[in-house]
Amino acid sequence: MKNFADLVAFHGHACGGLALGYKACELAAEKLDLHFSEDEEIVAITETDSCTVDAIQVLLGCTAGKGNLFVHNWGKTAFSFYRRDTQTSIRLVAVPDAVPKNTRMVELRPKIMDGSATPAEDEEFHRLAHAHVDEILSLPAEKLFTIKEAVQPLPQEAKIYNNVVCSVCGEQVADGLAKQIEGNYICIPCQMRK
Repeated sequence: MKNFADLVAFHGHACGGLALGYKACELAAEKLDLHFSEDEEIVAITETDSCTVDAIQVLLGCTAGKGNLFVHNWGKTAFSFYRRDTQTSIRLVAVPDAVPKNTRMVELRPKIMDGSATPAEDEEFHRLAHAHVDEILSLPAEKLFTIKEAVQPLPQEAKIYNNVVCSVCGEQVADGLAKQIEGNYICIPCQMRK
């Protein structure tokens, strides 16, 4: 499995979310004997669209383009992993306060986000954020996540569609996602405008 530095290179910076995603992948790989998915051998369903998802892409090879990464932004730090060949799965749910929140970092975050932090506050925030990352990475993954049974069914393998042309906008669309009315294909956005 790739390392945390590989994740940072892909994601652009180190952060707590990326570290948590790393630990989720580490735990899922251990429990299900997962390796990098060249195609759709492994499937991941995330319940967040946070930085954690980048770890799943880099470490386990799950991507939306291959059809083995599904992102449901339900605001939960929870991930389901599936192995198609063994029909095994696992759901990992972040343990609240497994890593205690640093109140100073929480205080500074709005100033960092809106650009009003002083240089000293910016430096302090980034120092605290790096310490937060280090703390997450130092903990055993079992302390960060509750292991549960996956509740969502294993998604079907990705479908490959032929392309047709929408009779309304003239744009190419997958035939399985277009509606056919009186022999004419209509894409979803054009159906919505009618």
